[in-house]
Amino acid sequence: MHAIAFDFVGVFFDFQAADYTMRQLAIARDFGKYITDEAHLDYYEAKFGSPREQLIEEIRYICEHAYKIREPDIFDKIPPLKFAAASNHLSYAMDWFKKQPVSEHFQVFFASGSLGLAKPDPRFFMALCEALEEKPENVLFVDDTLRHVLGARSCGLQALHFDSKKGLSEEVLRYLSEND
Repeated sequence: MHAIAFDFVGVFFDFQAADYTMRQLAIARDFGKYITDEAHLDYYEAKFGSPREQLIEEIRYICEHAYKIREPDIFDKIPPLKFAAASNHLSYAMDWFKKQPVSEHFQVFFASGSLGLAKPDPRFFMALCEALEEKPENVLFVDDTLRHVLGARSCGLQALHFDSKKGLSEEVLRYLSEND
């Protein structure tokens, strides 16, 4: 194994509903529903009649307050490999993530919002491997959504269906030891 790609919300981060308005909760609930940032903004611009810049500011605010790293010391526990964040999410979330200290461990930041590709589309997984400069069989994809895990496997990636009730580093280490 040369690389691990983590899903963003539900695997690497937990979503923490902050003191959001009903409107902000609606926007956050649909993160990942629309493949591109533009489609997400178009939908909410029409729904709320709000200027696009106001929506972008709200999305950035949500991203700044919504995510808590699941296991802050994970990189002290797992082997030093190439790491990627791979998510069906808006690019604004990845922009926020890149500013976090933990992002220094990541080489690739993949968000459907900017790519126009979403899991479980095979093109998403092939582009991810290309960005990591790895063959699919050398990449472990970790996601909490079974259809995304199955999509990754169908493209030749190794894949772990993560159960959020378990420890992330423990599950990754178990998978690596069983599949060496």
